[in-house]
Amino acid sequence: MKTERPTIDRARCESFGGIIASSNPPFLAWVDRNFMRQLGYDSSPLWESGTGQQGYLSAPTEVHWAVTNRCSGGCAGCYMDSHPLRQGAELSLGALKASLRQLAAMGVFHVALGGGEAFEREDFSEIVSYCREVGLVPNLTTNGQTIGDREVAICTLMGQVNVSVDGIGTHYGVNGRSGEFEKAFTALRRLKKAGVQAGINCVVSRNNFPLLAEVIGFAADEGLNEVEFLKFKPSGRGRSRYRGNALTQEMIREFYPRLMRVQRPSSLELKIDCSFIPALLYHRPPKVDLEKCAAAGCEAGNLLLAVTSDGTFSGCSFVDNSDREQIAEIGSRWHTSRHLQRFRNCSAKAREPCRSCGYLEVCRCGCRATALFYDDEFFGPDPECPFVADFRRRSH
Repeated sequence: MKTERPTIDRARCESFGGIIASSNPPFLAWVDRNFMRQLGYDSSPLWESGTGQQGYLSAPTEVHWAVTNRCSGGCAGCYMDSHPLRQGAELSLGALKASLRQLAAMGVFHVALGGGEAFEREDFSEIVSYCREVGLVPNLTTNGQTIGDREVAICTLMGQVNVSVDGIGTHYGVNGRSGEFEKAFTALRRLKKAGVQAGINCVVSRNNFPLLAEVIGFAADEGLNEVEFLKFKPSGRGRSRYRGNALTQEMIREFYPRLMRVQRPSSLELKIDCSFIPALLYHRPPKVDLEKCAAAGCEAGNLLLAVTSDGTFSGCSFVDNSDREQIAEIGSRWHTSRHLQRFRNCSAKAREPCRSCGYLEVCRCGCRATALFYDDEFFGPDPECPFVADFRRRSH
């Protein structure tokens, strides 16, 4: 049987070689210099001796951009503290386009669009179309509550659309209200019918932890292509509700085995966000397996960059940039931002037990938002990591 070659749409050089992006099938791949030469890249300044060795990429591969802070959902745990028709600073379409051009020129591949609720921007269709025009692949997270003809048409331009579903039926997690699941369910069916690659984002809290198998089963039954589990974060309105909704240590340790016990079709991919990496590492997987599946902890300031609705960039959507640096300046700030350098220096400044942990370079000290919430220490260990919890218990 003849194997179809992937379609390589874009590529950029890095010190080790380069990164390539394929749309069919969709993936990013890290390749060596010989492979890049086969694509026609004969040389790069990053390949020269002594350059490109700073320990992070020349640009992020993906930017998470909250294009608006408006949202009619009013979810109790919203990490952006979004509100219905909120009147706040929001980049103009012209300013947004200028920054998108800059990101494309830097070699960014994907822009994960959201909010707030991105569809509440009247010019959202123009934003998405412009991403495609400059060579960026737009992806979307939506609450799925207002998916009409306009929204479906916009979604056909997306690489991936994930609808927020934190539980099934009346069991709808920390943010659930009557009728929301039915609207999300209808949205997913409309997107599938339109040929959109559709999946689920599920925020895992203490409330819906027992229901994860139901979410996976629902996604499998509906023929969705992915479920991404995100840990409830101490950010926005979620900060005041965090202690009552954060996963217990027992839940964190049981999280990965629970997912692995659920039967699902091979076409349904399960993903976890970087804050769940300590929960995975607690079960001591071989490093070679982690490398094969690209499992890694905090990638803020390396693979990832976040942007708020007013244009402030940060390494992570859940950690504020106190310097209020603007995305319009990212071309010069990517290498000089003190905020981004703090994320990049986490492993070098690791404290115990992270410093002695064999997974340090994989995990990178866990979630910074959680460390800041509990201990107000940017370079401190993630208190919710099971290894850290055990270390602290022994120390006391």
